[in-house]
Amino acid sequence: MLATVAVVSAALAWVTLANRNLLRDARAPRAPAAMALWLAEHPADWRTAGSIAEQALDSSSADRVALWRASYVHAKRLAPPRTHSNTAFVRAGLFHWYELGAQDRARVLTAAAPLMKERAFFEKMHVPLWELTHDMEWIRRSAPDTLNARDALATLAISRGLFPEYRALREDLRRTSYQTFLAERERADFATLLNLLPDRPERADEPLVRGILAELDRRAFEAEQMNTRTETLIAYAVRHHLKPLEGIRPLLAAPTPLLRDVTRAQVALELGDLSLANQIELAHALPGSAEWIPYDLDRARFAAKQHDAGTAETYLRRASLGGATVPILAAAEEVAILLGNDAGAYHRELVARSAQPRVWTDACTKDELCGNATTDEYVTGGRVHLRLDPSQSDETPAYVVVFIDDALAAETPVETTRTLSIAVDPGLHRIVLRLVNPRTRNGIQRRVRLS
Repeated sequence: MLATVAVVSAALAWVTLANRNLLRDARAPRAPAAMALWLAEHPADWRTAGSIAEQALDSSSADRVALWRASYVHAKRLAPPRTHSNTAFVRAGLFHWYELGAQDRARVLTAAAPLMKERAFFEKMHVPLWELTHDMEWIRRSAPDTLNARDALATLAISRGLFPEYRALREDLRRTSYQTFLAERERADFATLLNLLPDRPERADEPLVRGILAELDRRAFEAEQMNTRTETLIAYAVRHHLKPLEGIRPLLAAPTPLLRDVTRAQVALELGDLSLANQIELAHALPGSAEWIPYDLDRARFAAKQHDAGTAETYLRRASLGGATVPILAAAEEVAILLGNDAGAYHRELVARSAQPRVWTDACTKDELCGNATTDEYVTGGRVHLRLDPSQSDETPAYVVVFIDDALAAETPVETTRTLSIAVDPGLHRIVLRLVNPRTRNGIQRRVRLS
């Protein structure tokens, strides 16, 4: 066998040395006419066929469109799995888009569809392709099946005033996030799971929030596996009394950059661990600090449920050091009812406050929305009334989403004055307005007046 191999190798070496031209790899020309002659001699050169497709439409030939089509078909027949010819064909078609008829445009989009599945191509081209085609349905079908792609398309839709498409993409993104969680929960680290959460979770995200809490309760973890979304998750869970919370107990014992001290104290209170809550509070709480008011109110309610009137009164007074706000008055009314005391004075004050102009926090000004605006309102009539007025004109109107107690309550474009009337239960409610498209097409900060 070795002798046979040696003889064959020697024969091949002799043939190669006797025909030195076998060692030379001839380069295909770059000029369109020369490439056509080359392809006639080397009909299996799919790369040259793709290059002809890329340059054909730039020529002055009367048959340039037919050449563009034919060279692409030839290249794909020679190398079907490769996308080089698709790229060449699509690039030429996009540069000459307005010169092409409907059928040729459809051919370009068909060739572009597999390219759109590639992350780099999608990120670079989804906006230019929308500008050319205005076909969001095709772009959605062709986009990669990733969360980043869906988020990019939602951003594109809201910035171009495609509000129905934005709503569909938003729900698609939420659904995909939860499906990804279900598929990855057994093997993914917690940083990966936490990154599935939106920046501001809402009621519709609670299945995902509860699922991550359950995983934290089921699996051991190291603090290094977590990230800054931990505060987002836990703050939402505390605000809505979601369970289980036992899994995050390892993060409560000592200060950590992952959780605010007030959040740690609130979790300890939710767990019924007064000793730990007191320890965190004594070490870190600042009396009169606005950051600690939610904890003070939770502590007052907790004491009232234990029929500890003195402790409840102490925490109510501490929360009121900066003045009695609507949430503080509502908590005082609740505490009085729990203790069996007369809550009439608090109720009358809350009713009086509800007739006064709203006080918005996080707004651009006292009555202008340019990102997010939050207020706490005590509702007596069973409805919340909001008036929205655009502060400037733009071809794409402002789009405002209203959340009440973190639940989507209303959403509307604001091209002219909009008046919203939203049914709610009587009592205290946290109202958040979010301007989803905060910039105009010219990059100017968008503003909406509130009343």
